[in-house]
Amino acid sequence: MLLLAGCAGDPPAPPQLHSSVEVFPRVSLTQQQIQLVYAGVQRVLSDPNYARFSDINAGRQPDGTLYVCGSVDTRNVSGNYTGNQPFVGTLDGRGFTPTTIGGSPEQQHSLRAYCAQRLALT
Repeated sequence: MLLLAGCAGDPPAPPQLHSSVEVFPRVSLTQQQIQLVYAGVQRVLSDPNYARFSDINAGRQPDGTLYVCGSVDTRNVSGNYTGNQPFVGTLDGRGFTPTTIGGSPEQQHSLRAYCAQRLALT
């Protein structure tokens, strides 16, 4: 389930931080892969034409799927920008599937921290 200002639904439970989280080896995304991430996130936004992306990082999971974290700033139904909302999802041969976008301030903080753990971001 996804949540972003302007999208309906209940916020997902934030990932729990663990001291033994598996770290995925970081990889650089190609321009084509980045475009797939953009398209996957834009599919669930209420106003995808105004999405501004930043802080996109990826790591390779044991099955070869890429775990991707990033931020998106987009307009809500009132036309105001939401501020950078974290997102996470997976990228494979079919495209990018976001699993979580945004949430409450606490969930956003937790999601950013979890991504930093998973990808060993400092």
